[in-house]
Amino acid sequence: MRISTTDDQLRHALSLLGTNKSFAETVEQLASGGTPHDMVRAMAAYPPILEAMEVLGNGIYPGGNLPRELKELIILQSSLANSCQFCTQSHVDMARALGMGEEPVELLQHAEHLPAAQQAALRYANAIRENSNRITDAQFDSLREHFTDSQIVELTFLIGYINMLNWFNNALQVQYRGELAS
Repeated sequence: MRISTTDDQLRHALSLLGTNKSFAETVEQLASGGTPHDMVRAMAAYPPILEAMEVLGNGIYPGGNLPRELKELIILQSSLANSCQFCTQSHVDMARALGMGEEPVELLQHAEHLPAAQQAALRYANAIRENSNRITDAQFDSLREHFTDSQIVELTFLIGYINMLNWFNNALQVQYRGELAS
């Protein structure tokens, strides 16, 4: 990883993460004297980012209104497309823990077998990554068959959010080493 943090920064990170469900495993690791995964270590270098992550976590991941399994598929698809080792491998472990199979990436390889709502969301995520200025009315109408406007806003933000995290992790060479495996 290209960023280093001090023990004081990590202790401060623990105080910021205390109530955030998306970092529950990390809080436990820190409390027991362990080292957090690289993404938390990198963000601990600038604590306001961890504070923002808490709010976002409550609103869209793992919180929010969309099913967690759909979120994991969106995250895996984007992380694979962006070659983000950290997000891909950590969310494979999280998807496994949710009971999405031993090889959750295979769900994406056989997306035609997924429910129609998940297929529409995955197509939408691809379209956004390809060119967010060229989302057609037909693509958007396909989403509306399965999702409310509120859910479409959440889905769109999740897609942007995971792509931003992918770029953050890639640029800083953040690595996953199985810290969140069950």
